[in-house]
Amino acid sequence: MRNTIIISLLCSLCMLGCTGRHPHYRVGVSQCLDDAWRQKMNEEMRRELLLHPEIELSTRIAYGSNALQCAQIDSFIRERVDLLIVSPNVAEAVRPAVTRAYKAGIPVIVADRRVVGNEWTSFIGGDNYRVGQLMAQWIMGIQAGQREPIHVLEVTGLPGSTPTTLRHEGMMEEIDRFAQRQETLPEIASVMGSWYKEDAYKVVLEYLRTNKHIEVIVAQNDLMAIGAAEAVRDSKGYGKGSVRIMGVDGILLGLQAVVDGTIECTATYPSCGDLVIETAAHILADEPFVRDTVLETMMVDADAAHPMLMQYTARLHDLETMRIVQVNADQRWEKMKFERTVLIVVIVLVGLLFVVALGILLWMQTRLKTEIRKQILPQLEEVEQTLETIQLSQRDIAFNERMKQIVDDHLTDPNLNVEYLGSALQMSRTQIFRRVKTVTGKGPLDYIRERRLLRADELLRTTDMTIQQVALELCFSSPGYFTKCYKEYFGKLPSER
Repeated sequence: MRNTIIISLLCSLCMLGCTGRHPHYRVGVSQCLDDAWRQKMNEEMRRELLLHPEIELSTRIAYGSNALQCAQIDSFIRERVDLLIVSPNVAEAVRPAVTRAYKAGIPVIVADRRVVGNEWTSFIGGDNYRVGQLMAQWIMGIQAGQREPIHVLEVTGLPGSTPTTLRHEGMMEEIDRFAQRQETLPEIASVMGSWYKEDAYKVVLEYLRTNKHIEVIVAQNDLMAIGAAEAVRDSKGYGKGSVRIMGVDGILLGLQAVVDGTIECTATYPSCGDLVIETAAHILADEPFVRDTVLETMMVDADAAHPMLMQYTARLHDLETMRIVQVNADQRWEKMKFERTVLIVVIVLVGLLFVVALGILLWMQTRLKTEIRKQILPQLEEVEQTLETIQLSQRDIAFNERMKQIVDDHLTDPNLNVEYLGSALQMSRTQIFRRVKTVTGKGPLDYIRERRLLRADELLRTTDMTIQQVALELCFSSPGYFTKCYKEYFGKLPSER
């Protein structure tokens, strides 16, 4: 009986020594590229893994090669990973490898770019067709009111990739819809930038040297938009700001380019790394999940880019803090594993000290849990709260865009006031004052006056309207009051514009 108890205790201790932070699941990640957008996605996945220590990622990059990506997926199949995350390079070329993984019983999450067919477990990505529509709407906004067609250069990604195809189709079909009500349509040419800044610079520079004047460039990602801007800068006959440029993705570099005035705007395309890991955790735990998730996209101009850039900067700081916390936790855990292993060996060799050693082990485990609970978990909770604040900031940006649209559409309406704005936004007077102050830093009336002054400045610069006409058009009580407001805001008189 005594020997049986000792053997049972030894087995229990060995099980304690074998348990811990070792992942239960191994997840393979097949990335088609290593560009800035995908690096952001990888960073989001690593951050989300802090909440899922049972998952271990193994990431491989195909660097734009269909053959290499298929080979990497096949290697994951041979290794029998528990789940596969694939961001395809070219949809049709990579589809057979994705199908092989799916038929081998490995759940497959297709991220960002769709593959042809239905042999995958879950899709998570943005709406590339909608991105193309936003590109077309921006182009047609420039074309509107001009008698002659504007000349547009589209810089595309790799042929055959889902974003390239859908963004182009969305743009062209949206322009076709404009053709039903607008006589003058833009003339559009395309060059392939292969998703990279350097490639876009070369093809755009060559095009500008050998073709007619270009007024607008739409690039299918921010890196190519920045490369196109540098090509315009280095081309003869083009001054700064002579070509209006739009990018896509809303990555850190793209937002900075909008703020700096290198490009005019960008369309957000969420990288969704955190959602991918969250979905993977649900699938591995045999819990309900959404099979087809299409994320929203929106246009970001200079007004919206600055607050988003500040949020990204804060987020990068938070991620760095989380990495430091994780490294410290891993180091402590590795140290504990070594100490625990030594104790187990000593216990097996010296049976008489078994009870004492077991007590030491349990005490050290309790100490480690206490340290983690007191030092690491509060930091993680603080970071989570920061991320929640960032999500709230995203809603503030959406509110700001909606409010700006309502105000700009009614600048000539003398009834535009706090009550009108509250009614349009379905908010009480108190709510509208508090929300506008939080988002813009100024009261609703000050915000409306600021938008009217900006429109007035534009009319004075671009039309033949007099100061009195502009003041009356934008509902200022008198030209004198308008001049006073203009001088306070711009630091100069309207006549000096």
